[in-house]
Amino acid sequence: MKAPPETFATASRYDPNYPHRCGQELDQALQFTPAYHSWRPFDIGIESGVFSRLAAFSALTKEDLRTHGPQGFVPHGRSITEGLATGEIELATTSGTTGDRVENVWYQPWWNRSEAASWRLNSHTRRAGLGDHREAILTSPWCTGFPWETGFLTRKQRTSGRFLYLCERSDPSQWPEPLMNRMVDELNRFEPQVLEANPSFLSKLSRHIIHKKLQVRSPPLIILTYEFPSLLHLRNIRRAFDSPVASSYGATETGYVFMECEAGRMHQVTESCHVDFLPFSHDHGGPKMGRILVTTFDNPWRSLVRFDTGDIVCLDGETPCLCGRHEGLTLTSVEGRLVNLTLTPENRLVTQGEVDRALSKVPGIADYQVIQTGKSDFTVRFVAELHECPPPAGAVRAAIQGVYGSEATITPEPVISIAPDPPGKYRLVKSLIPIDPALFLDSQFAPIRLMP
Repeated sequence: MKAPPETFATASRYDPNYPHRCGQELDQALQFTPAYHSWRPFDIGIESGVFSRLAAFSALTKEDLRTHGPQGFVPHGRSITEGLATGEIELATTSGTTGDRVENVWYQPWWNRSEAASWRLNSHTRRAGLGDHREAILTSPWCTGFPWETGFLTRKQRTSGRFLYLCERSDPSQWPEPLMNRMVDELNRFEPQVLEANPSFLSKLSRHIIHKKLQVRSPPLIILTYEFPSLLHLRNIRRAFDSPVASSYGATETGYVFMECEAGRMHQVTESCHVDFLPFSHDHGGPKMGRILVTTFDNPWRSLVRFDTGDIVCLDGETPCLCGRHEGLTLTSVEGRLVNLTLTPENRLVTQGEVDRALSKVPGIADYQVIQTGKSDFTVRFVAELHECPPPAGAVRAAIQGVYGSEATITPEPVISIAPDPPGKYRLVKSLIPIDPALFLDSQFAPIRLMP
């Protein structure tokens, strides 16, 4: 029998019961969950250890979720129809383009447990006593909230229990000044314990606060989620607010997967999930740079094994984190999504994080979007912090040239604003030429396809 792919999990530290939990989830999927019946012949057996067993299987994709439907991933013969009738579960469709949407079974108690587990990985969230706190949310209303693009909703219409949704408009580039003034006023009056936000949305509001010299109450904690946290966005947020800022990472399908600690590193939420790491080859950032697959724990309505979230991460080195946490994988960064990958003219992979670090060093930029239009051609749209004093195009070109090399043709393009892609998430970097990320994986870690 062919040896299974290597796995990084064997080099990580876990609670003694952790491998048992991984085995339980895998066995539940193989034995009691319809969508995984085709996986059974590929199980290399319990004598190989659970991490090697997992590594021998395919990556589960969103296309697989659509093919088998929500019922295909419900274990132990539970009925979605009955669960919906009793109100125990809901069906939730993820936002995004048609090809990216997935209908999920939403079980709120499981989500709450995953979120609470993530809070224990940051000293600020751990001390805050979260759970029944007032929370203001500034995200695309099509992701969470109450969308209303043609008018304005009252505060009562944007309130649900302890949550206040600050905005009903999904395009920050079109936010009118009165709307942003209303957000500031509501933050001051509502006094949330937590402000949860898309970094791009909160950056837009922060720039307004700074430019208009508004007084805003800094909440005890800001949690960034839903999209890649650009260094430019973080800089704007920290200029407007004095709050501790933590970035959480997860997905509708997987719950909370990583949480940023007070020392700035991302720690795996080992209470809620297992993470397999698939490194790129050495020429493309491996073995520290790669993709992740997530196996969720303890969700009675959704069995996900090695689910491909579509994200790229960078593993931390072997230096212990200053926060003292050491279980599971530790990341220096989430580098962006696979759809944000670009290529140099020499075919080296470039992550959104690499582009962001380069442009964040150019003074005077508030926002940007890099588009690869051809093998060697790149357009850099950028928004000036002060329109009357824009950063020189030469500095923008030089920063991007440093990423893509001397053979790249860089076209800087100053713009007044940049709109997000539907449903309100910014694509800071994207390629108009097709890129298959699977071609750049280290072959000894790459999963094979199993599902039809």
